[in-house]
Order: sequence, then C-alpha cells, then structure tokens
Amino acid sequence: MTEPGPSRQHRQPDPELYPDVAAAGSLAAALAQCAAENDLDLGEVRTSRDGSSLIYARVASRNPRLDEFSVNLGSAQRVFLVSAWGQGVNLTNGSTGALTEVAEAAAAWHEGVALAELHAEAPFLEISTFAAAHERGPEHAVAEKWRRYLETDSYEDLEMIRAAHAEPRLRVLFPFTSHGTLVFSRCTGWPFSSDVSAIRPLANGRYAVLHRDEELSESPSYTAQEAAALVVSRLQETWGPTVAGAEHDLRDREGR
Repeated sequence: MTEPGPSRQHRQPDPELYPDVAAAGSLAAALAQCAAENDLDLGEVRTSRDGSSLIYARVASRNPRLDEFSVNLGSAQRVFLVSAWGQGVNLTNGSTGALTEVAEAAAAWHEGVALAELHAEAPFLEISTFAAAHERGPEHAVAEKWRRYLETDSYEDLEMIRAAHAEPRLRVLFPFTSHGTLVFSRCTGWPFSSDVSAIRPLANGRYAVLHRDEELSESPSYTAQEAAALVVSRLQETWGPTVAGAEHDLRDREGR
C-alpha cells in the first residue's frame, strides 16, 4: 500500500544516514541481512513490484487476513517508515531509526501475530482503536466508525449521521464521509464498495440523495430522516451486514 512511486524508485540510500543499507546495496537486502544476523524469519524480503527500488522493502504475512509490511527510508534523517495493512485497512504505522527494530517487527508480522502482540514486540508501531476493532471483526469496525461520527464534537452533520444510524439496515453498513457527503460501504476495507446511495447536506437543513453515477441535484430535497429512508429503499434485499475486506473480496464472496 505504501510502495514508492516511479519518481522515487531509483533513489540511492544516503550512505551517511544509512551506511548499513548502502553497504548491502538496498533496503530489502539490508533488512534480510539484519534478520539473518538476529535469527529472525521474514520469509522472502521483496522490494517494489518491478524490483527497481533501493529504498523500499516489503514482507508478507502467513496470516491470510494480513497484507504486506512495508518499509521506506526517510530522506532528511535516519528513519525507517513502516506501514502495514490487512484486508484493505491500515492497521499500523510507525517509525524508528533502528534497523533491528524493523526486522523484529517484520518477523512478528510475518508470523501473523495479533496486533496487541505486534505492539508488544515493536512499541514504536501505533495500533489505532479502529485497527483493534477491525481485528475483532467487521461488525466491530462498523460500530467503532459510527461511534466516532456520533460523538458530539464530530465535525460532521450530526442530524444526518443520527438519522442514518437510526435505520437498522444502514447501521450495519460501514460509514465514511467525503466532502461532507455521508457514504455507505458494504465492506470495511479500501477500495470501498460504491453501490449504496449517499446523503449530501444542502442548505436549510435539507439533504440530497445521490445514487451511483448520478450528478448532484438539489431537487428533490429531503429531511435527514426522509433521505435515510430513501437510501434504505434502494438497498437490495440480499445485501446484508458489512463484510471484512475490500470491494473485490465482497464481489468474490457474492459470486460464490
């Protein structure tokens, strides 16, 4: 998920900041060497998809619910930037100047440990409340996201949020906002599904309902409750609660 773009792929490791990486020839080689020296199992340490990056490394996990553990080099100071995803969700981020700490964290990720154990092995990695909820299951991730939006200090339109949350069939979908619009996904990971209508705040306490591939129109407009009910009326009967994973995981499951 954090693989470097083409403009960064051929950048050389700074030998002053990263003498160990420069000596090994690439971050992937240095990480593999560090793991071997510390008797850590990372599996195969890879670089970018085309194999050209010297400042990027990635490690896969044995846990099928986890994606890759990605590492990039900082440019202004010695720092290894870590990001790791699972089922389309950013589960952890962190940074450290010690390559050994990166190798230990990567080994734990490769083993597929729980997030709490990962944090215990690598305290420099942050585990968010949402990541912990996601690990417990999609219904927990959905509930956590709604909880955040329903807080009184939320920057979102609370009338819209509360009206949507009051609808049982919307309450089990994963909510997110984009430019003030309340969107619903049938999966918890990115890319999200895009087949559920969205609610857009207008002026004077009125709302528009946007269906897929439609342009915004301020007429007709609805109360928050009417808008939420209209979204529900457009849901297919076979659509159930949100599932874990990205949109392609949802499609694969429905195609069985």
